[in-house]
Amino acid sequence: MPGPVLFLLAGGILALIGWAAWTISRAHEPPRARPEDTAYQRALNALLAGEQEQALVELADAVREDSDNVDAYIHLGNVLRERGEPERALSMHRELTVRAGQTATQQRAVREGLVLDLIALGRPAEAVAEARSLRELDRRNGTSLHLLEKAYEAAGEWERAYEARADRYRLGGERDPEALALYRAAIGETLVRADKLDEAKHHFKEALRLRRNLPAALLRLGDIYYRNGRTERALVLWRGLADTHPDLAHLVLGRLEVAYFEKGQMSEMGRAYEEILSKNPRDARTLVALARMHVKKGDLSEAQRMLNEALEVDPQSLAARLELSNVHRRRGELARALDEMEALLRGMGESDAFVCHRCRAPSDEYWIRCPSCSAWTPYV
Repeated sequence: MPGPVLFLLAGGILALIGWAAWTISRAHEPPRARPEDTAYQRALNALLAGEQEQALVELADAVREDSDNVDAYIHLGNVLRERGEPERALSMHRELTVRAGQTATQQRAVREGLVLDLIALGRPAEAVAEARSLRELDRRNGTSLHLLEKAYEAAGEWERAYEARADRYRLGGERDPEALALYRAAIGETLVRADKLDEAKHHFKEALRLRRNLPAALLRLGDIYYRNGRTERALVLWRGLADTHPDLAHLVLGRLEVAYFEKGQMSEMGRAYEEILSKNPRDARTLVALARMHVKKGDLSEAQRMLNEALEVDPQSLAARLELSNVHRRRGELARALDEMEALLRGMGESDAFVCHRCRAPSDEYWIRCPSCSAWTPYV
């Protein structure tokens, strides 16, 4: 039957013509912007890559393109704060609190930014009030607890900061006394730097109750006892650190040396160093400490032997070079003393200071939490 066949054929031809016309028209349309081509998406990509400068430019473009983009404003305020402009960040986040039409997630993000802005501006009481209010909105929210903890830290309310951290662990179903011990010790370190030794002692004792032989607590509690004239108690704590953590024994070597020397117990100091060395025989710092003890006793040959061994273990040890130069000078070997001084000067680019792995801030002291950026166990 030719009728139906012709009908189907005509329909197919018309469909083909229509498809061709649609294809040609599409070819002349301007290309649509892909999501990743928008300023806001480029800003997010820059933030993920840690490129704050680029993110700032793209976020500024994003809010110019779309003044209703609340998320872009939130991010822009956060970037401004992190770049050291907390006043502008606070102003931006404050304006967003009265803007209508926001989702619950956006409202929370704005208020979280406010807490951090107030902390950055040195207005901790306001930060605590804002963080408490945010916490009441959802007591199951771990982020609000973390912000409350930071606000309490900024306000110096250390017991409440500790409670907030403990609540955060409980909320996450964690039972981690070691982590809480570290936080107690970090609080103690902050108080030591503020010369609030009685408060610091309380936190170090609590840290040791949570984790026996915590190095930072043993070290700093020993320091506090020493400053209060309780040298024997300090020695027990420092020796305890060296016995239980041989890899950290170098932290107490100088302290032991001063304390034993003041008490006139050179033989006891020698025994302590030998015990430390027996647990970590390839530690250059312990060898240098032993050498210094022998110098004080006048045994320069033994001191030189120890120092040569220390330099075999660590050829870059500036302390060993300096002490070896002192030994040669005492023995009247001025040429050899000058040689060691020359080697010492060549290595002056090196430093025995601790350096934070995150912010690269140097420190002459060992802290379990960096005073500059709050990184944990930060030193390399």
